[in-house]
Amino acid sequence: MKKTNLLLSLYFCQGLPGGFLAVALPVMIRESGGSFTLVGFSALLSLPWLLKFLWAPLADRYFVLSFGRRKTWIVPAQIGMVVITLALALLVKEHDLFVIAILFLVLNLFAATQDIGVDGLAVDVLDKKELGAGNAAQISGFKLGNLFGGGVLLALAGVIGWRGDFFIMTACIALAMTFLLFTHEHSLYVPDPTRDKKPSQMADLSDAFKKLGLGFWLFLFYAKFGETFGGALVKPLLVDLGFSREQIGLMDGVIGGIATILGAIVAGLSYRRFGLQRTFASFVVLQGVFLGLFGVASAGPLNFASAALLNGIENFAGGGVGVAVFALAMSTCRRSIGATQFTLCQCLYISGAFAAAPISGITADALGPMPVMLMGSLMAISLAPIIMRTDWSNVGLQSPSFAKHQTE
Repeated sequence: MKKTNLLLSLYFCQGLPGGFLAVALPVMIRESGGSFTLVGFSALLSLPWLLKFLWAPLADRYFVLSFGRRKTWIVPAQIGMVVITLALALLVKEHDLFVIAILFLVLNLFAATQDIGVDGLAVDVLDKKELGAGNAAQISGFKLGNLFGGGVLLALAGVIGWRGDFFIMTACIALAMTFLLFTHEHSLYVPDPTRDKKPSQMADLSDAFKKLGLGFWLFLFYAKFGETFGGALVKPLLVDLGFSREQIGLMDGVIGGIATILGAIVAGLSYRRFGLQRTFASFVVLQGVFLGLFGVASAGPLNFASAALLNGIENFAGGGVGVAVFALAMSTCRRSIGATQFTLCQCLYISGAFAAAPISGITADALGPMPVMLMGSLMAISLAPIIMRTDWSNVGLQSPSFAKHQTE
């Protein structure tokens, strides 16, 4: 419980800026008359999440062991996040989108750096039987951060204002940092001499790449591409359907966030009972179906309850898919290069979103949003036969990751 609570609080911090960029910024752009293309390209503000593999090896190699191998990187990153959120609260006006974009780019740099350390910590402290619960905490914490940084704060902006939003964000990050500072990292795992050694990174990574195979890396990219190709249009479509900023914040941020967390919890439980293969396939089909249904429904009048239901079930499925993807990736990682290897998996997965979002926006401006949503739906569903027919044993996975019935 101590491990999952700590991971939950740290992933929560990382979700705060992402929530703003995913929920609030697309709404602000569309309200100001921006195109679907501009909304799609705004995803590039999260570029540090795609590029973090460039400095992830430093986190495995350079650290102050007496302070904590992972705390060495997490704590300074959190301090940077506090500085930026305070600047947003005190120095920036709400409609200065250019300055906001620059500061959020820097904020994402610090959040991505923290993520490297936290992912390394998760690889260090979680054993195989804890992967389901640990990755459920990861997805739930990150989505709770999205919920606060996007939906809740967007909905509260009319009451507490821009400054109030970012003062709350600052306080959340500071509290998580305090929790971490009073946690002794070495108390979280059984001592292992291979864990804290300086790795032979190139040799270890080369061996890991060969063992996993090209198909594994292509799968990670495609898994996110299809989901995002359809999903990137949800927020701007809600604007076009006539929903207010507060309604979108409630629908996609609050209701959608809660649904994602529930999906992550259910996936964590399903992982233990049915194994990751069946869990993974079930959730991608569910997600694809409801992306398609949302696309069809967006062609006509759509009331709040119907939109919230469709979006909520799609978010529920997305939470389960996230747990499955990250449990798969984490189960392949070596502890000596845990931060680097898991970061590479994550970056390749995220790169699918970076590739899909601009293409989705451009295609929607040319063809309309419904065909794009339906294409994204089909791509998501097409993952299921890949998952069920692939022999994952060739990437070195053991029970319970892909065992269909066995539990530990």
